[in-house]
Amino acid sequence: MEFRVLGPLEITHNGRTVAPSAAKDRAFLGELLAHPGRLVTTDHLADALWPDRLPADPANAVQVRASRLRATLRSLTGQGDGGGVLRTRSGGYALDLGQSTTDLACFEEAVRRAEDEPALAGTTLAEGLALWRGAPFSDVPSTPCVRLQVARSEELRLSAVESYADLCLAAGAPPASLVADLAEQAARNPLREPLQHRLMRALHLSGRPAEALTVYDDLRTTLADELGTDPHSDLRRLHREILAEVPAPAGAPATSQGAAEPADAPPTPRHTAEPAESPSEAGPAKVHGRSRRMLVLAAAGLAVTAGMCGAVVTRLSEPPVVVMPDDLRPIPGDDSRLDADVTYPDGTKVREGARFEKVWQLTNSGSVFWHDRYLDRQLPWDGSDVCHSPRRVRIPDTQPGQSVLVRVPVVAPNLRVHCKVFWKMVDDRGIPYLPQLRGIFFDVQVVPDL
Repeated sequence: MEFRVLGPLEITHNGRTVAPSAAKDRAFLGELLAHPGRLVTTDHLADALWPDRLPADPANAVQVRASRLRATLRSLTGQGDGGGVLRTRSGGYALDLGQSTTDLACFEEAVRRAEDEPALAGTTLAEGLALWRGAPFSDVPSTPCVRLQVARSEELRLSAVESYADLCLAAGAPPASLVADLAEQAARNPLREPLQHRLMRALHLSGRPAEALTVYDDLRTTLADELGTDPHSDLRRLHREILAEVPAPAGAPATSQGAAEPADAPPTPRHTAEPAESPSEAGPAKVHGRSRRMLVLAAAGLAVTAGMCGAVVTRLSEPPVVVMPDDLRPIPGDDSRLDADVTYPDGTKVREGARFEKVWQLTNSGSVFWHDRYLDRQLPWDGSDVCHSPRRVRIPDTQPGQSVLVRVPVVAPNLRVHCKVFWKMVDDRGIPYLPQLRGIFFDVQVVPDL
């Protein structure tokens, strides 16, 4: 028997496939699959299935879902015990994965075999990636544990896609299916530079250099706007190599192809202008995109008026202070709770220049629906001695009682430093929702090497 989670939830056995139809049934099975082979307590299952309001008898309500799953397994296997896969243990339930498996476990095994047997890595990774039918747990109601499993699965998939692309690109012109897969994943992960690098190479080797250059231009613009930084040196080098092979337009000077640039100079693209210095080379006075415009206003001593509700933000050369009428914020019943540092807990060491993604798990612990909310980075925003990240990241819409993962891409500076950056929840005008709370932060140590 196989439980499939790499797409919509399915159960297969001897060529037959069934899928739980009720949302609570999918939530029950999904929560068990988010803890593969482990006991999940009845209390945990009740909280996951009924986050807003527990039923009068939570244990009985969970038992009903277990009975419905067993009935589904009996109909699939023809056996009275449903194959003995769902086990009742003291205090909860578990799936016996000695009697079954999951497509996610099969994918993880393919990734491990590819690492252990390099000669078969291409075939093994292709077989593993073929197991994906869509977004993991795509029709399973979201819970904190399911979201963590989804994030882990998607990261593993991206790493496998990149490894498989390396093998194909080393063999020459890539298949059209690989180019299409890289383009799809790159569009979903616009700040993942290793993925963009492989897409550029695939397009170039496929005889599509103009599209490869467009990928680079889009990436450079996104990085400048969101992080105030430039593409990694490997990407800049590939950009120069592609430019050197592209014929110059009629009447254009020879330097437009980039062939005359020194090897360590930043590229000069044909489509848009690139800054001559990266943030780390330019020093604290050099900033990019929105941050440059904002600091110009600060240097001129201008105050920024937030408009509606009469909120006023002080000069940007100082930490922002937002003054709100007492009857507007905080909204009655609004509250937030930090549940976990999913990635890069406080004190984590990262190497100089490292690019990483900080992920928090937040819970809407109040009674107000979260919509159009953001995490807003507090000062300092720029400089060669601070970590770079977007000024603002969107928080997914979240119902009261639900949890959500919030992701922030970060670039560490090219020197040894202690990075501690605070964030607060704001609306689209930058006005805090919970001004009484301190906010959340990431705190990493940047070191020369790990």
